[in-house]
Order: sequence, then C-alpha cells, then structure tokens
Amino acid sequence: MNLAKKGLIVFCAVLTVAMPSNIFAVELTEEQIGNISSNCSSIKMQLQNVQRIDAKSRVHLGAQYEAIANSLMMNLNLRLVKNNMASGEIAAQQAEFSSVRERFKKDYIEYQKELESLIAINCKDDPYRFYEQLEYVRARRDDMGWSISRLREIADDHRQSVQNLREELYGKEYPDE
Repeated sequence: MNLAKKGLIVFCAVLTVAMPSNIFAVELTEEQIGNISSNCSSIKMQLQNVQRIDAKSRVHLGAQYEAIANSLMMNLNLRLVKNNMASGEIAAQQAEFSSVRERFKKDYIEYQKELESLIAINCKDDPYRFYEQLEYVRARRDDMGWSISRLREIADDHRQSVQNLREELYGKEYPDE
C-alpha cells in the first residue's frame, strides 16, 4: 500500500473518530460509495417506483382493513351485544384490530415522510447520508410490515373465533355460507 493511500486511511479514521457518532454510523466501502454515487439516478427512479406502488398498496390495504373493522368486526360485535350474546374474545379482537390499524396508518405516514426525505437527498454527492437515511427508511418499512402482519394475525384469529361461535350456535352442521 502506498504512502498516500495509508495517509488517506489514517485521515478518514481520525475524521470518523472526531465526528459525532451518528454522522458516520454506517460504514461503507469505497466500492459501495462509488456504486451509490454512480447509480444515483437509477436508484432514485426505483425508489420513486416503490413509492408509487406502496401508495397503491396502502389504499388497497386501508380499504380492506376498514371493511374488516367496520363491516365485519364491529357489526358482528354490535349484533352479539344486541342479542345478549356478547363475546369478550370477539370484542377484544375488534379493539386490538382497531388499535393496530391506527398504528398501521401512523407507520405508513412516517415511512412515506422518511422515503420522501431519502428521495430528496443527492445520493451522488452525499452517499453516506443517503445510505443512513435508506437504513432509517428500511426500519420504518419494517414497522409497517409488523403492523400488516399483526393485522393479518388478528383477522385470522377473529375468523377462527367466528367459526367457533357458529359451531357453538349451530353445532357441526350449520347452514351453508
């Protein structure tokens, strides 16, 4: 390794130690930095495409979650209460679904804000900051993914509870759907 390269490495090491820890929290190789900088416009186009697809998915999922919460869970729970057949399990599932649905909405809004910030960063000139923001966006997307998974689990549990209730009311032989 030549003297100039060793000097650059020492300079970068000193600079990294002297800087606040959150600025260079991500360690990138020179190759990764070069890839981010040289492919910046392509990366941004892909991110904008992801943003469009996610927006469509959010509308679709939001409509489904709204229908499950209001048309299925709430209506069933109201009907059960009206007929003096209230089920604590079904009521708890409705409440948890509504709570997680609100979290999903907040998670999505936070994710979209962070994605907008990512797209606004000039990745050609500032690959470190771009990559740090990308990692933050990934974490927000994971949060959103958790909400989606949890909503699916609650809906599956609710379906099983409804099937159990039907069997309790009608026995194993209940009317066709």
